Amino acid sequence: MTNDPKTPLGLPATLSPDALDTITKLASILTRLRTPVTLPNASGGGSGQTPAAAPTPSNSQNTNGELSLREVPAATDHLKHKLQKARAQIKTLPDMDRTMAEQEEEMRQLEDKIRRQREQLNLLREKGLGFAGQGRDEDRMQE
Repeated sequence: MTNDPKTPLGLPATLSPDALDTITKLASILTRLRTPVTLPNASGGGSGQTPAAAPTPSNSQNTNGELSLREVPAATDHLKHKLQKARAQIKTLPDMDRTMAEQEEEMRQLEDKIRRQREQLNLLREKGLGFAGQGRDEDRMQE
């Protein structure tokens, strides 16, 4: 699988940040979760909870209505499949088999390379400014 430079973060075309974002969908499903009804229990004055009603065909098809606890697995099934697909695609990304230590060592090497390149650029800038200054001094002497 090759990375497409047009996709965000250089991810494969089939793997986008939207494919990894499940929190929004999960939050909307959880807000639809029906709270259990609290009823006084028979022993007097206390409260007991009754389980939510079993899903009926009409409200199991409803995507905007309340959900019972029994309906949550079915409602979140597509999220589970989405995460499984994303996990499989992430494993195909390059360098996923490298350890953290290997990646940190490469970062140290790259940071050292950047530091050396900056030093060279600063040295070249100083020499260039010195060279430009010498040319101006020579021009003044000739006048």
